[in-house]
Amino acid sequence: MGWRQNRYNKKSAAKLGWEPSWFSANDFNSFLVERIRDFQQSHGLAQDGLCGPMTYRRRLSERQANLHVTSDDTGNYIICEGAKIPIEWDKVVNIYDENAKVLPPKNYRRYKKNARNPRMIITHYDVCLSANSCYNVLNRRGISSHFVIDNDGTIYQMVDTQHEGWHAGKRAVNRAAIGIDLSNGVYTKYQAWYRKKGFGSRPIITDAKVHGRKMMDCLGFYDVQINAYKSLVRALCKHYNIPLDMPRNIDGTVLYGVSKDVLKGKYKGIANHFHVTRGKIDTANLDWDKVLNELKD
Repeated sequence: MGWRQNRYNKKSAAKLGWEPSWFSANDFNSFLVERIRDFQQSHGLAQDGLCGPMTYRRRLSERQANLHVTSDDTGNYIICEGAKIPIEWDKVVNIYDENAKVLPPKNYRRYKKNARNPRMIITHYDVCLSANSCYNVLNRRGISSHFVIDNDGTIYQMVDTQHEGWHAGKRAVNRAAIGIDLSNGVYTKYQAWYRKKGFGSRPIITDAKVHGRKMMDCLGFYDVQINAYKSLVRALCKHYNIPLDMPRNIDGTVLYGVSKDVLKGKYKGIANHFHVTRGKIDTANLDWDKVLNELKD
């Protein structure tokens, strides 16, 4: 069946004037078919993977309405439910941009438009040296995060926030959350690699604690990554009406341990992977009280 779908889409593209990049694909292959199915599902169309006249008209209209940039429509955007949401950051590559890092539909659970209402953000570090490496690892493992922030602060969107990413290891959490990965090799042995590649030294974190125990010495994050993260979180929280807060202890400080509300998918706000399970410590190498205060400024 695959070759028939590819042949149909080639003929359709030649006749109607579209190309695989309209669906964030590079060629007429099975990946394009899956991307078309993803689009069709989110728009209530028959999911046959064929870009026929109806699918073509819906995609063309969406491009014209949401993705076309005019003199009155400039800036950077992330994609939520197929629509572009402004973000105050100058280095953003969303799923419809050139050079996008788009994960295939098999890596996440697809939802119809407005059928999922994210109420929290789960933050991770990727234990990878770059956003490209993070994307490749997620792709190979068949899992997904919605965003990854590279060493230079570039935000790459890998999945529309409409869909459920597989990043937290718990269905209740994934269903309720948007996943953000901060690229960071974590281990101090990689410091030389970052210097060699021209990114400069990362801070060395020596006093981080999580789940009641001290972490090993590890690499921190570049300021540009944290600034990108804050811009992304502000945009997402504004769009989805998510509070700029995090699970806290009785004394009001950020909780560096498992949160039952996060684990059950009931929390509304910003959280970390260490809030989901004692088996995870990312991103406890951040001063979250400081980051949250800066987010609210």
